[in-house]
Amino acid sequence: MIISNRGRSNWSKCKRAGATLFILLFTILLARAQSMGASVKTWMEIKAAHKAAEALANPNVTAKERLRVEQIYYQLVRDHPQSAPAQNALAVFLSKNRKTEAAIEHWQIAQRLEPENGEVASSLGGAYLRMGRVREAAEQFLLAVRCDSDNPDYHFDLGNVEFVLRHDLTAAWKIDSAELLQRALFQFREASRLAPTDPEYARAYAETFYGMPNPDWEEAQIAWQHYLELSTNRSRTFAYLQLARVSLQRHKKAEALSFLDKMSDSSYSEVKEKLRKQAEAL
Repeated sequence: MIISNRGRSNWSKCKRAGATLFILLFTILLARAQSMGASVKTWMEIKAAHKAAEALANPNVTAKERLRVEQIYYQLVRDHPQSAPAQNALAVFLSKNRKTEAAIEHWQIAQRLEPENGEVASSLGGAYLRMGRVREAAEQFLLAVRCDSDNPDYHFDLGNVEFVLRHDLTAAWKIDSAELLQRALFQFREASRLAPTDPEYARAYAETFYGMPNPDWEEAQIAWQHYLELSTNRSRTFAYLQLARVSLQRHKKAEALSFLDKMSDSSYSEVKEKLRKQAEAL
């Protein structure tokens, strides 16, 4: 086979282009490998810091030892200032040791590094809430839900602050209380839907109906029935009590009496008789 000069020239160009492409791909893969290596190294150091912190559970630990562990975490972020997990690890340690303001600073750094990190947003929300910064706490809980809408804890936290602290938020967010209650109800419903075996979430959702301006008692009945299914012992009596109350709201006399008859805990006897009289009057 005879290759012309023009053919040899084109073949040389192809080889040079192929070599350039190979070098480019190799550079990208090398950069990724280095990044992965740095990430693994960071996580190993975070794990080592957590291991050191376990010793602080001892009630006899000295202030010097506590400071030594704290310095391990600070060294971690000095070595990896652009690592959100490292900043988060330090923030969590500081928060556990009642240094909330310092913790907030590092959670804020972590959030700038990873704006879509739901864990960081949730932690920031909790820290703001402990400091009484309700609006900022609610905004962080809302961000956590947007970052990870499948996390029931984030929905629960947002629902809690919207329901319990609604009077603070109506002014801050310029919305009325009724709308805020609807939002809280939705968040509690989502939390219970995503964690269907969690009795705390089921109860929070069911109880919120009592605070609604125009409650849907049919939905409330379903919610309390779900809580009953998750209940044991004394909490079952509480569930029957709530089901009786909802039945009274729905003007279901026989149903209310049936639930009251199932209440076996004597500590509820007074309220049980009060509800029985209300049912008999229907």
